[in-house]
Amino acid sequence: MRALVIGGNGFIGSHLVDKLVASEWDVVVFDLHERRYDPMPPQVHFIRGDINQSYLIREALTGADIVFHLAWATIHETSNQDPAADVSANLVPSIHLLEACQRASVHRVVFISSGGTVYGLARELPIPETHPQNPITAYGITKLAVEKYLQAFKHLYDLDYAILRPSVPYGPRQNPLRRQGAIAVFLYRVGHGLPITIWGDGSTTRDYFYISDLVDALIVSAERELGENHIFNIGGGAEISLNQLIVLVEETVGQKAVVEYSPARKFDASRIVLDTRLACQELNWRPRVSLAQGLAQTWAWMSATTCTNYVRSSSALCD
Repeated sequence: MRALVIGGNGFIGSHLVDKLVASEWDVVVFDLHERRYDPMPPQVHFIRGDINQSYLIREALTGADIVFHLAWATIHETSNQDPAADVSANLVPSIHLLEACQRASVHRVVFISSGGTVYGLARELPIPETHPQNPITAYGITKLAVEKYLQAFKHLYDLDYAILRPSVPYGPRQNPLRRQGAIAVFLYRVGHGLPITIWGDGSTTRDYFYISDLVDALIVSAERELGENHIFNIGGGAEISLNQLIVLVEETVGQKAVVEYSPARKFDASRIVLDTRLACQELNWRPRVSLAQGLAQTWAWMSATTCTNYVRSSSALCD
C-alpha cells in the first residue's frame, strides 16, 4: 500500500509516518517544512510544498492508495481572527485536494477533523457522533465543511473516506511553545518554573489521549473495510479539568505550578469528552496508554529535548 501523508512532518504526521514505515507501507510525505525533531525514515519520499501548489500535489498523488489529510494552517484562536482567511487557507485547498484525489483514483482519504470543535456546546456527555454539529469557532466550521465535502465526493464520485474526530492528542514532538496543546505547554512551563495561564476558573474539561493511540486509529481507519459509518470519535474516555491536569503535571514533573487565571474565552467549550464506542465496535480500536503513563513518556522526551529545537520549530503550522 502506498500512503501520501499531507502534513507528514508535523506532530501527528511524523508519528503516523514512522508507524506506517514500520508496518512496511510505501510512504510519501508532503509538507512545507522539514521534520522538527527526529530524522525522517530514509525510505520515505519527501516532497516539500504548499498544499496550494496543485502541480506538486499531482506529483505526490502518483500511485497513492490512501491519502491522510493532516495539514491545517490555523488553530482555534487564530481562525476566529480572520474567518475568510481561514476558509482560503484550509477549506479551499482541501476541496482542490479532493478533486485531485478523485482524478488520481485514490482509494480512500482519511481526514483528521476535530472532536473538540465540530460539536460546539455539548448537549450530552459523552458526546456521540450523532450529536448536533454546531461549531462556535471558525476552525470548527471549516473542519466540518471539509467533512461535508468528503461526503459529497463519496456520493458523486465514489471517493471513499474516513473521518476521525479526535479530542486532544498529546505526546512527544508536540511543540510546547505554541498556543495549543495544554499538556505540552503545562509540562514545559512547570518544568522550567514559568507561570501557566488558565482561561476561566480551571473547571473547563477535555478528553486527553496519547499520540500512539491516535496513530493506531488513523491506520486502522485506512485499512479496514467500512460499512455505513465513516465518522469516528477518537479520545481517551476520561473527562479531566484543567485544574486536575495541573495536579497531574505537578506530580509528573515533581515541581509546583505557578498558575495565573484570566477571564474565560467565548470560543472555548466548557466540557468535552467523546463517546468512542463506535470506533471500538467498528474499528476494534480503544485507547491503550493511560494518562499517567503518557504524561511520564512525554515529560521524558521533553527533558531530553533542547530548547533550541523548540525555538527553531515554533513557526511551523502543519499539525
